[in-house]
Amino acid sequence: MNNESFKKAAAFAASIVVTCCATVGTANAEETTSSSGTAAETTETETTETTVTSEAAVEMSTEAIAEENGEEVEWYKAELDSYDDSLSLISYEASPESSGGGKKRKKTPTPVELNVTGGYVGDIPWFESEPVIESNPGQFAVVTYGWGHGVGMSQNGANFYATYSGWTYQDILFHYYPDTYLMDTGEAYDEEITVAGVSGDVLSMVSQIVYNEVGSSMSYEAIKAQAVAVYTYCKYNGNDSSDLRCKPYPPQVVVDAVSEVLGQALFYDGDYALTMFSASSGGITANCNEVFWSDLPYLRSVSSDYDAAYDPHYGTVTYIDDFQLRNMIQNAYGITLSDDPFNWIKPEYSEETGYVTYVNIDDKITVKGYEFKLAMGLKSSKFNVFYTPRPDGEKIPNGSSDIVVVEPDYTQTPGVWYPNNYPTDIGGVPETTEPPYEEPVYEDPYYEEPTYEQPWYDDPAAWPQEPSYAGETATDATIPYSDETYSY
Repeated sequence: MNNESFKKAAAFAASIVVTCCATVGTANAEETTSSSGTAAETTETETTETTVTSEAAVEMSTEAIAEENGEEVEWYKAELDSYDDSLSLISYEASPESSGGGKKRKKTPTPVELNVTGGYVGDIPWFESEPVIESNPGQFAVVTYGWGHGVGMSQNGANFYATYSGWTYQDILFHYYPDTYLMDTGEAYDEEITVAGVSGDVLSMVSQIVYNEVGSSMSYEAIKAQAVAVYTYCKYNGNDSSDLRCKPYPPQVVVDAVSEVLGQALFYDGDYALTMFSASSGGITANCNEVFWSDLPYLRSVSSDYDAAYDPHYGTVTYIDDFQLRNMIQNAYGITLSDDPFNWIKPEYSEETGYVTYVNIDDKITVKGYEFKLAMGLKSSKFNVFYTPRPDGEKIPNGSSDIVVVEPDYTQTPGVWYPNNYPTDIGGVPETTEPPYEEPVYEDPYYEEPTYEQPWYDDPAAWPQEPSYAGETATDATIPYSDETYSY
């Protein structure tokens, strides 16, 4: 299937993907301020902020139409159970099959000047991060690593690379999307992007989407990388955000970051790349075909070194009672499970990445690991399953129960010092002026060191002596028989 046919076939699936997002009604272009400098410059010097307003977005907004017809505006807001993945942190959970075709480009893209550092990555601490399983008899424990599908860019990983290895946004993009190249479309100032049916200028819409995706506290270069990924994704989908959503009133630092890379997009083989991303990857990203059905060459597994050490979603434990899990599986797949809980979930793992590619359910059906993750409400399709059996002869009862999610405890994660003397502070142990603890030494005033007489075997003079025969050697002497023995 060629790329264009692939995009058209994928467009149909996009309408059914439910993702966590901000209120869709706020997708209309909000007033956004921008300045010519970065966020740091705006705090040091006075700048003139220009209000950017999209008249087209205002005219097409739901509110304007409703007011004209004298109707009360009803905003749509997703309920908690509508979120299929990472809540407010990550909203993108669509597969490559959910992407539509793009519009023809009006201008010829031009290469973006390279600014890569090849920043040093190392000194990342290894520590025993596997959680302690404390499940009760008749309970499943599912340990997940990361948050999201794990394909493409890890947003937390991008932030870690920028913060602790000094990577630029280009370093980040070329790492997570290998073999792609960066081009300026030349169209960003003349086009619009549609979000949930509402169109607005590129700067306003991309800034609001980026704000919804990663907030404003991440590293500046990581925010820029997210901006390029968002814009590229929209271009891939024909200037439509697909399942991405806006968060209004992005702060100046986000607008500045988006402005610096406005119009830049990733390309592969002459067309826009499908720049997928998720919150974190569990130490390594997944190959596209391990999670979805498509096999895109630039969505292949790469390391995400910091995620395994610092990501707060690495090692989440979800506890589910066996009767509750039975209800969930039977309702999701319309099957009746056997009485053997050990046979219910049999994952098949990728030898390369550790992600669950398929799940054999009770030898009745086999589903994609990512599909199973969504159906069970797990954070990631990189997971391990443990079951604590009930006592012999105890049957599994009917009923339902609450699911318990235990997040990892990262309070004792050690800090890391790099060659440039820049310390990490994620989960670091606070500094203290108290001296280090030393084990006290106690002396017994009545204790005396015992003395021992030298045993005979430590005194060479007490050893038995070899017999000697004058003028003869032991080999040629005629040794008379004797029943004398030696005790050693």
